[in-house]
Amino acid sequence: MKPRALLLILAVIPVAAFAFGQAQVNYEDPAALERLIEAGKTPYILVDVRTPEEYASGHIPTAINIPNTEIGSRPPTQDLSALIIVYCRSGNRSGQAQQVLQGMGYTNVVNFGPVSKWRKPLVMGDAPTAE
Repeated sequence: MKPRALLLILAVIPVAAFAFGQAQVNYEDPAALERLIEAGKTPYILVDVRTPEEYASGHIPTAINIPNTEIGSRPPTQDLSALIIVYCRSGNRSGQAQQVLQGMGYTNVVNFGPVSKWRKPLVMGDAPTAE
């Protein structure tokens, strides 16, 4: 291999590794979701797909409420590439919501799963609150 080609490969590897590492954040992990919310830098939409009554009884900070039964007709954004994280009581409804959104063309939908994975206090009330 020519020295120039080798230098080019060695220069590209760190950039590719950085870019790949950035895309691999696992927001199904409670610690990663906590960091995302606390940092407030990366744009995201956190959606509680439970009923309004369940949402008001305690939701993750910054979450908006769009019940699973309405997510197909009331998507959280028109931006099909937006980071959307969904959760519910057990992970079943959020899994369904994820499938609906992906079927609508959304490409970056994460199923956090059950709200019980959240390790910090929940927010009470019917409006989203920033942490």
